[in-house]
Amino acid sequence: MKKTAAVTALVAILAAPALAQTISSPKTSAGEGEKAATTFFVQDSVGDVQLGMLGLKQARNASVRALARAMVRDHTRTAEAGMRVAQQIGDDEAQLKTGDDNQIVLSHLARYSGAKFDAEYVSALIDAHKNDILTAHTVLEFVATPALRTYLQDTIAVDTRHLRMAEAAQKEVGKAG
Repeated sequence: MKKTAAVTALVAILAAPALAQTISSPKTSAGEGEKAATTFFVQDSVGDVQLGMLGLKQARNASVRALARAMVRDHTRTAEAGMRVAQQIGDDEAQLKTGDDNQIVLSHLARYSGAKFDAEYVSALIDAHKNDILTAHTVLEFVATPALRTYLQDTIAVDTRHLRMAEAAQKEVGKAG
């Protein structure tokens, strides 16, 4: 038993430098950061549209359905605006597709129906919008491109409005858990 653990530890130590060499260096320029941020927020907006569509399909509570409608309407607009900014700054990575984090939330929420869906949905949207607002504020610290700054400020305003709607809906449907 001890030999196996020692061999495993030795292999891990010897393999670490090789692994580090296969991982590319981070791109830390402001331009690369702006492109990554644009890609992230476009994909997040597309994911939010899909979350809205799921909410329209499965929500029962009127406030949750109103939130879902707002998600579809507003994030369709932010996704399109983000694509325009991506074109302006030369971000070839941005596409109208769902980000991985949204896909995880979509898969989680699809398991529920009725009142349980409503509670899980608003809880997930509260967490997601808080995170998105924080991320956008962090990105604003290094963004120099005026169009991207405006886009992020608009995104913060939309996400803040949705966060308030989700918190109000949570008071009606209760907390998930």
